[in-house]
Amino acid sequence: MKYLLPFGMLVLLFGCAKEKSAEAPTATTTTEATTTTAAETAPAPARPQTTVTLSAGSPIPASGVLLWLSADDAAASAKNGKVQSWQNALVANVSAQPVHPDQLPALVPNAINNHAVVRFDGTDQMLMTNIDIAPARMPEGTVVTVFRSATDAPVPLRKLYGDDNGSYDRAVGLDNRGNGKNFTFFSGNDAAGYFQLAANTTYVLVDEYSPKEFSGWVNGAATVTKVAADWGSGPEDALPNMYLGGTGTSYSEFWNGDLAEVIIYGRKLSDAERTQVEDYLGQKYGVTMTRR
Repeated sequence: MKYLLPFGMLVLLFGCAKEKSAEAPTATTTTEATTTTAAETAPAPARPQTTVTLSAGSPIPASGVLLWLSADDAAASAKNGKVQSWQNALVANVSAQPVHPDQLPALVPNAINNHAVVRFDGTDQMLMTNIDIAPARMPEGTVVTVFRSATDAPVPLRKLYGDDNGSYDRAVGLDNRGNGKNFTFFSGNDAAGYFQLAANTTYVLVDEYSPKEFSGWVNGAATVTKVAADWGSGPEDALPNMYLGGTGTSYSEFWNGDLAEVIIYGRKLSDAERTQVEDYLGQKYGVTMTRR
């Protein structure tokens, strides 16, 4: 018996030591599982969008084009004078579609200098593009539009384009919060004054975006320059699509007027490039550039 007792004690001690050694891996396993779960639920980085380079001899700067829509092109798919789809063969796989199939803007030929326009009636018509102008997908970019408004009233609110989900995301249009200017841009913090729009007047607008700044040109004239902005950089910080004829599905703010052409670059333009696209559109739609 004097030999059996030490042996039993050894067995007991070995068992206790084994239980203690098993506890440490259990804690490690739990920690690893928690870490893995957090990684799996973290939002994936947004993928950059594809731009195209136009052929040599293009009337506008060739590289970095994200979208190019001319209302003349929408005539091909229009039915009974209504826009069914809007796209340009030069920028493949990019289009604008009606948000609701029974709420279609009109296609009006020969409306501005013998060119067509897409006409929104300000009630319920809006188009959704399949590109994203939020900083997560387009940190820097240039949005060029040719348009006119049937009204200069800042109320009700009306937006020419946007991707706003409620936090003053990138958008421009009529608004009564522009400190004396009826046409505004959203800076991520508020609606900031841009210029005083006149009804039934054609404008060539160039909006330049970077993560923290906004600059804009109206008919060739520098109108706002490097205004501080902050739209947020996460994929949840804006709607995932750019809308035309409104600011998006959160607030709508339907446009009342015409949109003749939209050109978007996934980059900033140089001064010479901006002048090139302004002059092309000015000549095309009969708008005089007034640079200063």
